[in-house]
Amino acid sequence: MVTRAHVCLLVLASFAACRGDGVHVDNQTASQPGAIPPSAPRDAVNSGNPGDGGSGLANVDSLPADRATGDVQVRVEWKAVPVAARASAGHTACQTARAAAVAPTTMWGIPEVIVIVDGAPAPVDATRSPVRVLLADCVLSPRVGTGPALTVASGVDRPATVLVAKRGTLGTLATLDGTAAATTLRLPIAGHAVALALEPGGIYEVRTVDVPAESAWVIGATGEITDPTGQVLVRDVAPGRHAVTAWLPPRGGQAARVAHGTVEVVAGDLAELVVELQ
Repeated sequence: MVTRAHVCLLVLASFAACRGDGVHVDNQTASQPGAIPPSAPRDAVNSGNPGDGGSGLANVDSLPADRATGDVQVRVEWKAVPVAARASAGHTACQTARAAAVAPTTMWGIPEVIVIVDGAPAPVDATRSPVRVLLADCVLSPRVGTGPALTVASGVDRPATVLVAKRGTLGTLATLDGTAAATTLRLPIAGHAVALALEPGGIYEVRTVDVPAESAWVIGATGEITDPTGQVLVRDVAPGRHAVTAWLPPRGGQAARVAHGTVEVVAGDLAELVVELQ
């Protein structure tokens, strides 16, 4: 005789075997909230945002192997910057204030210094964009750059003329040639640009024809530019000893300043160096 209790037991057994939506449930998995199914990749463990139930940390097995290169951090200082170099250098031909030749931090860090670490890796993309110098409001920006090529562009709605001259090489940083012949670039309208190839290691001045003239300096090399605190970070440098050169172009009536140093790079570590412009 089938009683009401037997019917209830049969119904409960059927419900445990199959859910109403027809999806099979693995009892072991279902009994462990947050468990990863056996078919899930190991990298999925502990991935995701903490708010989604994950810890936000990658699985140890997915972390990269030990690095075979190191990083170099260089800080450039100049503790005796003349007052004239720190002050605004008057006005441009457009009657706008000219930026100071040098803008040191309270701890003597110098921005806009070109830093070259011998042996630093070249960009992965050999056809990377050239250094782009823009003429707008009688000012050239940026004022320093490094790269294999140069593009000079116009940001003004009237014809403009810019001069480009090779002033030296990496071996003549402190004694530039101020009489080198210049190439004349004519920029007829806003948006017009002229591209130039740079000799490896060549130092080039980009100058306006206005009085007073504005200049930007570009080196045909792999290098970095110090940030507003006077520092650069060069990544993926091979282990060993590397020569470091820091160069501040001539500006505001001040001669070019150069500093040299040597840094020892260890794989997987950060090497730090402080150099002072002389």
